Amino acid sequence: MIQPAPSTAMDGAFAGSRLHRIPVPGGELVAEVAGQGPAIILLHGWMLDRRQWRGLRPLASRFTLIALDRRGCGDATAPPDLAEEPADISRVATALGLGRYHLVGLSQGGKVALAHAAQRPAGLDRLVVIGAPIDADLPAPPDALPLAHMADLARAGRMADLRAFWLAHPLTAGRPEVRAAMATMLARYDGRDLVAPGRPLRVTLSDIARITAPATALAGADDTPWRRAVAAMLGRAGFAHALVPGGGHLAPMDAAEATNAALIAALT
Repeated sequence: MIQPAPSTAMDGAFAGSRLHRIPVPGGELVAEVAGQGPAIILLHGWMLDRRQWRGLRPLASRFTLIALDRRGCGDATAPPDLAEEPADISRVATALGLGRYHLVGLSQGGKVALAHAAQRPAGLDRLVVIGAPIDADLPAPPDALPLAHMADLARAGRMADLRAFWLAHPLTAGRPEVRAAMATMLARYDGRDLVAPGRPLRVTLSDIARITAPATALAGADDTPWRRAVAAMLGRAGFAHALVPGGGHLAPMDAAEATNAALIAALT
């Protein structure tokens, strides 16, 4: 059963929103719901939370926006476990009574979205991923994250150093206001997924081939070359493919208007 919670729109993603706490194995996820129309489940990127989607507020006039705090992030109490997250999407859809839904994921959230779509869930209408990684035969990205070093920082309690490192990384480059929003979200990030990461999630081209829902791969025009190459690879695998003008890796934050236009085109 869904456990409704008081709205925290001032601290959340959308004005006039409703919060729901949704039981999943190990704890709860938090879903912030606003708007009207076809439902879109929104999956944020690594170290972020549902506030990442604030730039989508104008879409609430035509879609029901459902921004999640994923496992180990934001207000979610469920422990990190990437391998469990594709099934969590079905749990969210069931708990919220969604017969049909679109799914949009950024970066790591995009990888979760791909894995969910590969399970061919009956309710999934359309899929959009933005800057998503996959496990494919591509040259290692020069900006690959040194996860072992980052985990060492988290285990040592050096969260300020970890946050500063992430804010300086090419994947998080953006306008000053975007970096300020990132810093606000990172202030709540506690490194749970680095200290006790749970099971990993792999998404290969074989998984991609099982996706039957109409799908679109987006990447910011200024995202890293590796992320743009993955989006192009998904395009060759049958996805619609486009670059978001003016967008970096965090296109929904640093190029919200262009991202929203791309989402409307993909989901209508």
